Order: sequence, then structure tokens, then C-alpha cells
Amino acid sequence: MTRKREKRGAKGERRPVKREGSDAARARLSWLLWLAGIVAATFLVYLPCLDNKFTDWDDNFYVTENALVAHPSLHGILTTPVAGNYHPLTMASLALNYRLSGLDPASYHWLNLLLHLANTALVFFFVRRLTKGRFWTTVATAAFFGIHPMHVESVAWIAERKDVLYAFFYLAGLIAYLRYVDGRKLAWLGGALAAFALSAAAKPAAVVFPITLLAIDYFRRRPFSPAIIWEKAPFFLVALLDGILTLSAQRAGGAISDQWSLLQRIFFASYGVVMYVVKLVLPFRLSAIYPYPHVGGVPIDPKYAVSFVALIVLVPLLWFVFRRVRVVIFGLAFYLINVALVLQLSTVGGAVMAERYTYVPYIGLLLALAWWLDEPMEKMRFGAVVRPALAVLLLALAPVSLLQTWKRCDVWQNAETLWDDTIRKYPGQIADAYINRGFYYYHDAKRYEAAVADFDQALALNPNVAKAWLNKGNALAALERNDSSRVCFDRAIALQPNLADAWNNRGGIKLRANDLAGADSDFTRAIELDPNHRDAHANRGLVEIMTRRYEPAIADCRRAVELDPANPANYLQVGSIGFALQQLKRHQEAIGEYDEAIRTCPPGEPRLSAYYLYRSFSRAALGDSAAALRDARDAQRLGATVTPAYLKKLGGAP
Repeated sequence: MTRKREKRGAKGERRPVKREGSDAARARLSWLLWLAGIVAATFLVYLPCLDNKFTDWDDNFYVTENALVAHPSLHGILTTPVAGNYHPLTMASLALNYRLSGLDPASYHWLNLLLHLANTALVFFFVRRLTKGRFWTTVATAAFFGIHPMHVESVAWIAERKDVLYAFFYLAGLIAYLRYVDGRKLAWLGGALAAFALSAAAKPAAVVFPITLLAIDYFRRRPFSPAIIWEKAPFFLVALLDGILTLSAQRAGGAISDQWSLLQRIFFASYGVVMYVVKLVLPFRLSAIYPYPHVGGVPIDPKYAVSFVALIVLVPLLWFVFRRVRVVIFGLAFYLINVALVLQLSTVGGAVMAERYTYVPYIGLLLALAWWLDEPMEKMRFGAVVRPALAVLLLALAPVSLLQTWKRCDVWQNAETLWDDTIRKYPGQIADAYINRGFYYYHDAKRYEAAVADFDQALALNPNVAKAWLNKGNALAALERNDSSRVCFDRAIALQPNLADAWNNRGGIKLRANDLAGADSDFTRAIELDPNHRDAHANRGLVEIMTRRYEPAIADCRRAVELDPANPANYLQVGSIGFALQQLKRHQEAIGEYDEAIRTCPPGEPRLSAYYLYRSFSRAALGDSAAALRDARDAQRLGATVTPAYLKKLGGAP
């Protein structure tokens, strides 16, 4: 009887088994719905960035003025540092954007945002697997990664594609490593190594990946042994290679500065560590640039010293308090490992800290905070107070993050809004902000007087910035204040003799003054410094036309067109080639060049009538009077002066 009842009981237990399966399905659906909600909220809060424009802060170096993006080659992508950094995968992704949409910024912003949404999902999966399914820990960490305003810079800034791209492969690599730790399948370790290599190719910050893996080993209680180290050897090899390439690129690009003492740099690093934590919970007064103290001013501002003292007190204190709470130690370690290389111990760039540097490191801090939301009360000291307080903090931070992120996306609308915001936060303190806003006034808004005023402010802050003198010279040239403009170019060259743009632009001023020999010398020097300087080739070609050196003029103008085939001003060089060929009596070739110049010349351009007239001359020289007459009539219709005698010669009525 007992056995029969047991069998019946076993049969009768099929329904509960179905309920257990149904419960598991509901649990999976719940996870997916929360993930979908987090991704949707992140997408909605970032909507304002999708209609943003390019800025003049590195977007020109990375995209709008980068021949490597417009005309990529595998060799160029793999061997060319950009803006003092080596990140071939990032450049390849930008080249793909250019191939798809040219210089339409919407495409670039969409891809940045899609990568950020993917990263938010990867954070969700990483934390879920790392913590073995702690629900609120996973949800809160992923949600704040997605919506935190400190991450806007990484997403809304096109030139910062490297951040969202490296993080994508970095997180994928961490997930693959966890799969390896859980199952010991070497294929997952190989996948983690491949993902790390791609991450390092997108941004050098990924080099700390192997140390992060050691932190995961600590969190997962893997016994430390030589095997653990040998397991990481290929990762450290990739990190070493990428580090060497990066240091070489940064030194070649002049990105590393040595103007601060070691003690000052330690203070700056301490300030960064502390302020990134502060900005996590108080994300206010955000800025594109957080300036260093003025050179020659107070050597050590009190806030830097206070940060240093706070750090040397708090780190040991946190270790002592949480030494048995593995997740807190892991979270702090993850944060410090991933922020260490950007703490300005070796000062790179012109800012003491930057919001983009928190993109991956914040995962550790968020994890350490969110962990307590799932911790049973009986396991927590002061649990009745800590968990509700933490929940209130995160609930308060959520709307603040949503609002601040929405607003910061609009700050990145264009160069003017970006630098207006920065200057409002730090008036009279950041030379680069005035230089960049001045460039926007000069290049985009055509507000030349305003541009000169901003460059003057920048030079008052630091008179030794060659770029400021160069841009001021450009604005003064646009105002036709040629003598003042030349003084600025002279100063830029004195400060930075290898600045090709300054030589080229000074040559332009000399050309205006009809100093053809001086202009030719400056254009030649610009080309020596930068053989791929399109404008210098075009300008020297013009001087060669004016001095009747037609063969070198043809070579320079052709080179200018080759360097940037999509440049809308190429019709000028093509027309010059046609004129030079005409003077050399190579009329058939000249006609072909004039055909192209006429085809590409913008409507209403005064030179269009000249191209028709010159083509008429070449056709007449070849005996094609009918075609020459048609061209002469078109030239006359467009405003060119055509003599009655010439028309009569072609058989037309005067």
C-alpha cells in the first residue's frame, strides 16, 4: 500500500513539476522585462543627442577632417595614430560610419547610442552571472550604468566612440571569462582573450583587463596559484603590446605633459579618485573640462590636498570595515583598477579629471552599493537602517540621473552649446574652452569679431598656445586685417615650428600682399612638414600658375585633388589644371579638365563663366568652331566679357 501510494504520489506530483517549470519561465520573463525596461529608459533619456551636430573638440581630427576615415586602407587603419592615440578598431568603425552616411552626424550618434544600449545589456548579463542571479543588484547596477549623467560624454561625443566600443568588447570578454570560470572550457577563455584584444584595439584603457580578471578570481574565491598567473599570461602579453603602441603614439602626439611635479600629480590623482565617487551620488556641475590650477598660480590648491588626505584615511578604513565583505572589496578594486590609468599620475591632456573616465569604472562602485539591496536583513549589521537608506538614496538618484542626462545630451548639441556651458561653469579659467568656442565662431558661425575676442581671452590665460595664435590669425585674415594676421602666424610658428597650418596660412597672407616668392616658400615648408596637406598643395599650385611654372602647378593641383577627392572646392584645382594645360598648348587635355570643372562648379560661382570661355579657346585652337561658339555664348550668358571680334571669328554674330 505504501509503495502504491508513493507511486500515485509520484504521478500526482507531475502538476507541481509543471508549476515549477512555469515559475522558472515567469522568472526568466521577469528578468527580460526588467532588462527591456532598463534599455528602453536609457534610449528615451538619450533621445536628445540623436540630432546633435559634430563639435570642434576632436571630432575634426577623428572624422570631419580625417582622410583616414574618408579614404581608409587596412595599412593606414593599422599603422596611423590619431590625436595622440592608437585605436585602429575605433577608426575602422568611424570609417564604416563615413561609408554609410558621409558627414551626416546622425549616423554616428545612432551607432554610439546603440553601443551604449548594448553595453547596458552586457552590464546586466555580467552582474547577473557574477553574482549568480542577485536580482536587485543586477537591475540597479545596469540601470544606473545606462542612465547616469557622468556617462553622457562617452555617448554624446562622436570622438569618444572609443569609449562605448572598447567597453562593448571589454564587457563581452568579462562575461566570456565568467563562463570559463564556471565551466572550465578553454573555448570561453579564448573568447575572452579575443574580446580583450578587440577592446584594446578600440581604446588603450582596456590594458587593465587581465588585472580585472584577477579581481574576479578573488570575488569567485578561486585559489591563487601559479596556474592562475599562467592562465593570464596571454592577456598580459596583449596588454604589454598595446601599452607600448599607446605610449609611442602619445609621445609622438605631444599628449604627455611634464609641467607638474610628482607630488602635484599624486594630489591630482587623489582628487580624481574622490571626485568621481562624489559625482556618482551628486552628479551636478558637470563639465566637458575640469581645469588644472593655473600654471604659475597656487601650486597646490587646498581641495587637492584634502582629497589626498581623505584618500589615505578612507581606503584603509574601508578595507578594515569591509575586509570580510568580499563584494565591497571587489567593487572598490574594480573601480580603482579601471580608473588607475586615467588619474593623471602621468598628465595626459589638459584636464584634471574627465567624465568619460568613469564609463567602465562605475560598474564596480554601483555593484558594491546595489549588492545590499538583495542582502538578507539578518546578515547585515545595522540592516534595518542601511538597506532602507540605500534604497532611498538610489530612488532619489534615479530621477536626478534621468533629468541630468537629458539636459547633458542637449549641452552636446553643438560646439557653441558645449563651450558656453563649460565657460559658464569655469569662467576665465580654461584656455581650450575659449579656443574651441572661438573656432566655432570663426569656422561655423562666421562671427569673426567674437572669435577674436575668445582667442584673446585664451591667450590671456596662456600666451604659449600655438593653436590659439593660429586661429586668431585665421579670424583676423577673414576680417582682412592682414598685417595683424601675419603677426599671429609668425607667433604660432615661433612657438611650434612644425605647425604646417601656420606656414600654409602665413603663405596665404603673403600671397595677398603679392609676395609670390615668400608665399611659395611658406607653402613649400608646409608641404615638407605635412606631405598630405591638401590646401598647401592647392595654394602652391596657384602661385606656380601665377609665376608661369605650369608643369609643377599641374602636379600640385592634381595632388590636392588626390588627397581629398570629395572636397567640394576641387573644381578650383581642376580648373587650374585646365588653364595650365592650355598654356602648354595641350588643348585636348585642357578640354577634359574644363569639362570636369564645369560639371562640379557650384551654380552661381563666377568662375563658371571663365571655364566656359577657356574651354571655348581650346576648342577654337583645335578647329572646332561650332563647339567653341556654343561655349563662348554660354560664357557670355553667365557674365563673362566676350569680345565681338572673337565671336565673329567663330562665325557668330557679334
